[in-house]
Amino acid sequence: MQRISSLAACRELGGLAAASPGVCAWKKGMTCSKQPAAHQQLAGMSVRPFTGVPGAQSRGLCRRRFVFVGQKHRLFSSQPGADGPPGSSGGQPGVSVVGVPDPITWIRCKVIIYLINLYFEIDMSSAEFERGVKQALIHVSNMMSSGRYHKLVGIVSNEMIDYVKTRCKSLTDAQRQHLAVTMDDIIFMLPEDVSVVFDRYGRKYCFIVMRFWFLSTYEGPDDPEGTKIFKVASSEDGNPEKKIVTAVYEFHRELTRGASPDWTVTTVWHWHWKQAE
Repeated sequence: MQRISSLAACRELGGLAAASPGVCAWKKGMTCSKQPAAHQQLAGMSVRPFTGVPGAQSRGLCRRRFVFVGQKHRLFSSQPGADGPPGSSGGQPGVSVVGVPDPITWIRCKVIIYLINLYFEIDMSSAEFERGVKQALIHVSNMMSSGRYHKLVGIVSNEMIDYVKTRCKSLTDAQRQHLAVTMDDIIFMLPEDVSVVFDRYGRKYCFIVMRFWFLSTYEGPDDPEGTKIFKVASSEDGNPEKKIVTAVYEFHRELTRGASPDWTVTTVWHWHWKQAE
């Protein structure tokens, strides 16, 4: 089983790396010694219907677009007219695949995502969902880079906005600017944990943790999660050397009937912050 899943993951990685122009502080299953309020515990949580993961409801919920609070029906940067960051990162270096993510985590998340889609009709494997989480990474990283934290209100939880401000204050202006990500920078992403949680009042919540691998001109030690899976070719045109770094974002949505379908970012973590430690 492990061999089969490794081959499947490698096939996905290979396809994405070939199409590109060109695990760390957070470990498997969201366990980390420096985890910043990742799973915010809701009062009275008692039932965990899926193994190892935090909520779920009846099939009465219909399929909905992937939207964030305050950003209903906004276009993604890959679509015409999207309001993502201008421009792209230009000519990207070649990227080759040298490893695969943890296959057990990959299989577990795929199974849970399938069950959530089956029971709640929320497809977290869809292209629309993938575009949505990428756009969230781009928007949040660019607002952090420019210091416009007020632009995160309604998209990122208030607790995480305070955490982000604290982490970014420890960076120099140049280091903070390296936080910005464009769509062309993103190489690959995978779910690291998927959770469905009930509370004692019958409310249901869904959490999904996504890890992103992307290119950056960040100056600092190599990200072991990046070098473990990808290798970047040396730049031959005089442009700054790029490294593959990672970021971890957690997305939260209430599944209770009648609740808002919006997703909120409840965890933000960037490898760049290791510079300030």
